[in-house]
Amino acid sequence: MRISAKIDYACRALLELSLHWPNKTPLQISEISRRQDISIQFLTQILISLKQLGYTESVRGKRGGYLLSRSPQDIKLDQVVVDLGSVGYSVAERTSDENSVMDQIWAEVDEAVLKAMANITFEDIANRQKSQENIVMFDI
Repeated sequence: MRISAKIDYACRALLELSLHWPNKTPLQISEISRRQDISIQFLTQILISLKQLGYTESVRGKRGGYLLSRSPQDIKLDQVVVDLGSVGYSVAERTSDENSVMDQIWAEVDEAVLKAMANITFEDIANRQKSQENIVMFDI
């Protein structure tokens, strides 16, 4: 399975918003961009997509920005990947034989990966990030 840059960055943005949860103050695009090292132009496009898909909401104005539209506990990694597309290997890479054993194997692998992702929420990812930051702090 390939994860596109768009999906990776969307997940990073959702992670940053999950770390900010349940704070009701919007997180500015510039802050998400800085913390996750994503260009503001690309991040803007990603956040618009996430808003259209119902993952985020935007607040206008000088102190505006983005918030999650629901709890990180309710956002599953597999659904984000499916909603943003690019699941599995591309059609261009498939063989001309639709009964190819390798095509069947790759489809099974993709299905297994998505099934594993179904057990991961953005709350889990945020907790893992927080744990990792605590470990790094104690090593200093």
